[in-house]
Amino acid sequence: MKQNALTTAVKIFVVAISAMILTLAAFGIGVSVGASQMRQAAALPSPATAEPVDSDTATGEAPAAVTPRTPSDTMPKLDSKLFNEAMGLLEDQFYGDLPEGEDLTYNAIQGVVKALDDPHTAFLDPQQAAMFNSDIEGTFEGIGAQVDKEDGGGVEIKYLFAEQPAIKAGLKVGDFIMAVDGKDVTGLDINAAVSLIRGPRDTQVTLTIQRGAGEPLDVVITRASIEIPVVESKTLGDGKVEYIALAEFSSVAPERLANAVKEALAKKPTGLILDLRGNPGGLLDAAVRIGSYFVPEGNIVIERFKDGRQQEYGREGRYLLGKIPLVVLVDAGSASASEIVAGAIQDAGTGVLIGETTYGKGSVQLPNALSDGSQLRVTIAHWFTPKDRGIHGTGLEPDIAVPVTEEDITAERDPQLDRAVEYLLTGK
Repeated sequence: MKQNALTTAVKIFVVAISAMILTLAAFGIGVSVGASQMRQAAALPSPATAEPVDSDTATGEAPAAVTPRTPSDTMPKLDSKLFNEAMGLLEDQFYGDLPEGEDLTYNAIQGVVKALDDPHTAFLDPQQAAMFNSDIEGTFEGIGAQVDKEDGGGVEIKYLFAEQPAIKAGLKVGDFIMAVDGKDVTGLDINAAVSLIRGPRDTQVTLTIQRGAGEPLDVVITRASIEIPVVESKTLGDGKVEYIALAEFSSVAPERLANAVKEALAKKPTGLILDLRGNPGGLLDAAVRIGSYFVPEGNIVIERFKDGRQQEYGREGRYLLGKIPLVVLVDAGSASASEIVAGAIQDAGTGVLIGETTYGKGSVQLPNALSDGSQLRVTIAHWFTPKDRGIHGTGLEPDIAVPVTEEDITAERDPQLDRAVEYLLTGK
């Protein structure tokens, strides 16, 4: 069933990634959720996401408001008597303060969501939801870094935007944020941690950083308004190869990338490099439009629901690549919408994937706006490449595998980019 017009309810391929993710922390601390990196190892812009990073909306519209409904007979019922009994005992016996009002409600919802054991189904409070919505527009206020949740506790910095507060304050890729304004974040999920780190521009935040085996240090950073550098272009290979890095699939990404591709091809290069490393994803409609620039016919992605129904998203718009050889750079930070585009290109045979296996985020989230401004993102389907390859949990294997070592990062070498240039200049 061909998709009628990417007009469905707002679907989002969240690259989230908390446990889910390498969490490419998409919300990037001021970073963007998704993560855009214009490259640097390990999700260089962010690995993922933290989801939040995340992602993609089929139409780019705001999440649809939920219509209240009467619970069905099959819907699990809350034993309010037992719940109140337990709360009464906690109130009488617990040595400390109990959550009240909306905090109690949010904690209860989060408890149910956590029990689903699906890192991509998530509840965002109003502040986190507003942060997510601003991310998909390509701007946010924060420190200018992208992060990932570390299994051992804390939030790891995966990418730093040039000339932004985080890098100016001396933070480094690989630093671990252990506390924010004195609040321990090692036990928080990525969304909660990022919501503490981000905040209005011109306000200050104190981050407690663990760097290597040294003593923790406090770093004071003044937040700023961050506009994600969605597209970065340059000429390589003695003027013969054009390079374009795409940081995320936000609402402005298709137009900006189209302009960059047209400008690059006007130079009549020997080949073109599309860098999707560390790109955590974004809007589904952006992925379909961008994929169409590099795939001349057929589908860009197939979406399949648990009841067996499926939706095919055919290409749309103008094919821009022509006959120019294409290399797509990918790594473990390439997730969600990045995998949709890379998978479509690989299936169509219009480009060669170089780098490392992608993240493997192939589930679809529907973001529901709740009555108080909070948001419930629910996994509703999985997506597959045009040739019906499942990506969820496995990722895409590159045609030419090129790892990046710690030594490469320290020496500021980029063997994946070097290999891409070599391939385009020599044809092998």
